[in-house]
Amino acid sequence: MKWRGGSGQLKPFFYSSPKSIPLVESIFVQLYPLKLVSVVGETVIMEEIAQRALGFGATGFSMIEVSNGRGSRSARNVNLTGEAKTMKLEFVVSMEIAEKIVKYVSQEYFEDYACIAWLS
Repeated sequence: MKWRGGSGQLKPFFYSSPKSIPLVESIFVQLYPLKLVSVVGETVIMEEIAQRALGFGATGFSMIEVSNGRGSRSARNVNLTGEAKTMKLEFVVSMEIAEKIVKYVSQEYFEDYACIAWLS
C-alpha cells in the first residue's frame, strides 16, 4: 500500500498483487510516543523497582542479568564471583510513567545502592 496526497489529504491506494495474495483493505495503525526506561543496579533492589513501576502504570518489564560491567561504584564479573549481582530492568512506557520511574529510582536508590537509570 502507498499513500497519495493531494490538497492536504492522504488516501490509501494499493499495488496490484499476485493472484495468490489477496489485497488487504486499508489498515491504519495508531502510533504512540513511548520511552524506554533502563535501570541497571544491584539485584536486591530490582524486584521492588519493577513492582513500583507497575504501580505507576507500566504494563510489563524485562529483567536480565548483567554478567560483566564496571561503574563508578563497582566492577562486576559473574564468571569470577559465580553470582549475578547486577541486573538490567527495562520498561517501555509513556513519558509520564517514565518520569515517575526515573524520579523514584533516583530518590530512593541512588544514594545507597550501585545503580543508574536513564531514558531512551
